[in-house]
Amino acid sequence: HVESSQTDTKEIWIRHGAVKALCSLVECYPYSVPTWLPDIIVFLSNFTRGNVMISNEVKRCMSNFKRTHLDSWEEHRRKFTEDQLVVLQDLLVSPNYYA
Repeated sequence: HVESSQTDTKEIWIRHGAVKALCSLVECYPYSVPTWLPDIIVFLSNFTRGNVMISNEVKRCMSNFKRTHLDSWEEHRRKFTEDQLVVLQDLLVSPNYYA
């Protein structure tokens, strides 16, 4: 049972490291949207539930993305498909807004 717990902890740390790496890619382009970036953002949306440490990392990353891309959003939004924009909107709207 202890071995299982250690494996779970290791997997969480590996997943957290991978999420941090993807967030670093997002944050490397604070004022532009490379063609591959929308897919990374959609992938990161899969980590907004579950482990708090990981979901907080994604939320922080998306908050920074919103802040740095807001001024030129009309230009940036053209890089996203409609489905990707829906996912992004879900990421950027605070769940507390509906509470």
